[in-house]
Amino acid sequence: MNLRLADIAQSVQALRTEGPLDRVIQNFASLAEATESDLSFFADPRYESTLYQTRAGAVLVPEDLSLRKPLPEGPTWLYVKQPEHVFYTLVQRYRAQPLPGWGQEPHAFIHPTATISEKSYIGAFAYIGEGAQISEGAWIFPFAYIGARVQIGSGTIVYPHAVLMPDTVIGPNCIIHPGAIVGADGFGFYKGEHRIYERIPQVGRVILEAEVEVGANTCVDRATLGTTYLAEGVKLDNLIQIGHNVRIGPHTAIAAQTGIAGSSSVGAYCRIGGQVGIADHVHIAERTSITAQSGISKSITTPGRSWRGAPAQEVRQQLLMEAIMRKLPELYPRILQLEKILTQS
Repeated sequence: MNLRLADIAQSVQALRTEGPLDRVIQNFASLAEATESDLSFFADPRYESTLYQTRAGAVLVPEDLSLRKPLPEGPTWLYVKQPEHVFYTLVQRYRAQPLPGWGQEPHAFIHPTATISEKSYIGAFAYIGEGAQISEGAWIFPFAYIGARVQIGSGTIVYPHAVLMPDTVIGPNCIIHPGAIVGADGFGFYKGEHRIYERIPQVGRVILEAEVEVGANTCVDRATLGTTYLAEGVKLDNLIQIGHNVRIGPHTAIAAQTGIAGSSSVGAYCRIGGQVGIADHVHIAERTSITAQSGISKSITTPGRSWRGAPAQEVRQQLLMEAIMRKLPELYPRILQLEKILTQS
């Protein structure tokens, strides 16, 4: 990649520039790692110090940039409306791995009753089951498993070794990353005779709406009855467990190693950190934020609040408790001394 900085400035409609525009940009990098041939961006005031240390050839900065001291003269500064969005749009345009062309590679198995658009890609050794429907513009990579009656929307990508179990419905423009499993049986058992676990048949399905992303080795279980449902724009990181009959609202993002037990629901625009545990039959209100390693055992009914800890409490209350806990080693001897004085008086 060799892009003239003047061309970049024109393509992103930079509002103004400071510094030379005759440089050639060869790559994209973070502020901390960038060199003279790299383009970077600045969008978070917390990292202002990196602006004064970066060796980047050019940096995208906000149009209303306000700093504690003047910018250094080394890089060229390009003022744009949304630096992060502009930066990743350029990365997508010039550095994203190209997808394969349409067609079917040798050794893929396609059931005679499956419906496959001519403008789709089926990789070698992929399995397409009975009655499956693959829409126009979908990519099914090698070794993917598409079960019976699965529906895959246009523009969706199913990467190698991903598994879509029977009756799963995947909307348009979704991404199913390698090793993800959508539609496996939920964890459903009851105690029968002699207190032996008996299996509850899992006969529901999973529906993913448009623009959903399922991370590598993440599992989304089918419903016992009815539907496990991920609404439009949901983003799941790697190694997440979504239990049977869970419902997740639009544009919620969940980080790695989180587990959501069966029949719980999460509202729209929530943010859930890594290693969070959510108990069964719990409801999380919309726009809730939950910090990493928190445990949610009861429903959160008030929208727009932040929670922390296990069991989770609102962040302010939990931080106060943690501050007190840190002082306990110092306070404990004093409490014992006071008890001794009171006993003797």
